[in-house]
Amino acid sequence: MMPGCHSAIEGLVRRLNGDILREFRMADACVRHAGCLPKEYYPIVHRQIAVCGAAALANATALASEVLALGGIPVLPRCGKQPESNSRVIQAWQAGARAMLEHYRRRLRMADRMGLLRLREVFEQIVSTKERHLAHSRFMEAGDPPGRYLHSQVRTG
Repeated sequence: MMPGCHSAIEGLVRRLNGDILREFRMADACVRHAGCLPKEYYPIVHRQIAVCGAAALANATALASEVLALGGIPVLPRCGKQPESNSRVIQAWQAGARAMLEHYRRRLRMADRMGLLRLREVFEQIVSTKERHLAHSRFMEAGDPPGRYLHSQVRTG
């Protein structure tokens, strides 16, 4: 092993563990946001949220596999916060997804620079999935110009 390579791998494992937690938080947010919406009014939104939550868990699993392959130990998530009532669920999700997409584009470039081909493939898949989900959410929003369904206030009690 080359000098300094061990510390570079340890640093990469720490960053990947941060990414795993990010994906778990996204999956948790999907579940929390779905709970804020009355299902009878939002079937398409519920489906989108479910697909995004499942993809986030799949991303976390793929990243955990890479951490193991690099000799690290994947982190476990902690429980998330309770849902906030009357939040603009889709807008909040889109903002988080855009930030995560940019984050994973940077990770993709890092894996490419380091010559880690398998990790690069994992990040390519994550970027592709997040791009599709964002495109779909924009499509859903475009079909609801007045915001009647996607951005209505959540009714409580």
